[in-house]
Amino acid sequence: MVKVAIPVTNGKVAGPGEAETVKIFEVAGEPKLLEEYPNPALKAMAARGAHMLKSALDRGVQVFIVAEMGPPGVRLIQGKAKAYIAEEGTPIEDALKLLNEGKLQEIVKPTHDHPRTH
Repeated sequence: MVKVAIPVTNGKVAGPGEAETVKIFEVAGEPKLLEEYPNPALKAMAARGAHMLKSALDRGVQVFIVAEMGPPGVRLIQGKAKAYIAEEGTPIEDALKLLNEGKLQEIVKPTHDHPRTH
């Protein structure tokens, strides 16, 4: 059984620092939602995405599907989990299907250098 975490806003893949909620799925055949909780990154002041990633790692997640990941997130999950990039706004069902089909690119380096400002 593989546990996959996705930062989600309005049913779509978002960045770990901006998403409203975190959804954790069990992926063995058909994806099954195990848990959903408010994204702790929204209360963090710095390295917000890392707070979301850590919360999921603490729940035994091995794979992340995210819209982007900065240097703190990449360092945090190194050797603990894999992360894949899905285009921001991808419906989570589609992202899980693409992961299953091996069509998502693994994140091996940060997708951006500095924190985003909105």
